[in-house]
Amino acid sequence: MPWRPETAYLEAEVLTADSTKLVQILYDLGVNSVQNARECQQQGDIVGRGRFVNKAFEVLVELMNSLNMEQGGEIAANYARLYDYCQRRLLEGHAQQSEPALAEVQSLLEELREAWQAVVASQTAMLLPHDAAACDPAAVAAEPRYSCVG
Repeated sequence: MPWRPETAYLEAEVLTADSTKLVQILYDLGVNSVQNARECQQQGDIVGRGRFVNKAFEVLVELMNSLNMEQGGEIAANYARLYDYCQRRLLEGHAQQSEPALAEVQSLLEELREAWQAVVASQTAMLLPHDAAACDPAAVAAEPRYSCVG
């Protein structure tokens, strides 16, 4: 397989990412994989569709493995059920060459990705001071979870 710069970039991004960024990368990869599977289906490329369905399935496995069932409780259990549902629909979509099944999984992953982005954005906003002009470097040093923006 030839070396591709985007592969090296993604590898570096994954190796240096924190857990919230890794989940974002997984959602992006899942959405893109299902979209590619749908495109392969439209082109009659069965092998390509299978390759991308497998990739999306593996993304869902990783998302499921990332759940903390003890701390997450009912919410984590709901995500696990949703990921399981998406896995089953992916396999059905591939086996039955069902565009609606693949489209449903893509839509669900897009919604989950948007929700994840909103959660990350709200958490980031809570960590940054509301008034960057009032940012005191001494306060930042005393409370490292804050940062000065500006």
